[in-house]
Amino acid sequence: MTTGIKVDLSKFKKAMDKAEFTSQEVTDVLTAGAVIVHSVQFRTVAHDTYATRNSIDILPGPGASLLIGPHTDYAPYIEYGTSNPNYPIQPFIVPSATGKNKANAIKACANAVVLTLKGKGLL
Repeated sequence: MTTGIKVDLSKFKKAMDKAEFTSQEVTDVLTAGAVIVHSVQFRTVAHDTYATRNSIDILPGPGASLLIGPHTDYAPYIEYGTSNPNYPIQPFIVPSATGKNKANAIKACANAVVLTLKGKGLL
């Protein structure tokens, strides 16, 4: 015997087929998730001078994507550490987009899609 639930997504699928999202609407949906990832990076990065923390940004990426991360030359050394014991591994980029944070980002994108569909009168 298996347990589970049945979710009927037919109404949502029909709405998505009719939605014809504009490029700005796609960007808005992606940004909703990107803000989650950005805020986790901002809160968790190790900081001495705040330069790396303050350089974390959300930028347009190739195609329908956004790039989220810091712009300091030494950010990889914070993320992955060095052979110097004074600079240990202090990951903040990878954890910001995995596990619970990834799920929260996906939920934010899904909520943005639903809001957009409702705004178009499709849901």
